[in-house]
Amino acid sequence: MNRFAIETEPLDRGVRLRLQGVLDGGAAYTLRDRIFQMESPVILDCSRLEQLSDFGLGILAMAITEMEKDVQFVGLGHHAQRILRAFGLPRAAA
Repeated sequence: MNRFAIETEPLDRGVRLRLQGVLDGGAAYTLRDRIFQMESPVILDCSRLEQLSDFGLGILAMAITEMEKDVQFVGLGHHAQRILRAFGLPRAAA
């Protein structure tokens, strides 16, 4: 069974979601639904992820583009940042 957890940290403005475990396609859909319910801005802290699939990242990128939410990723490697830029999310991958 896939291990994926989301820890929520309220901020003065918005929220930080600390991701842990494996972010695959199924986990990406779960995260997408959580982001949809959140107030902007949302910071996705990926520094604790053990694995991040390109497919899962693509699902998130498409969803964030459609939601038009202020979402920023932190703790990503260069490969994942390139994927986000390819989906038109240059600010999210900063």
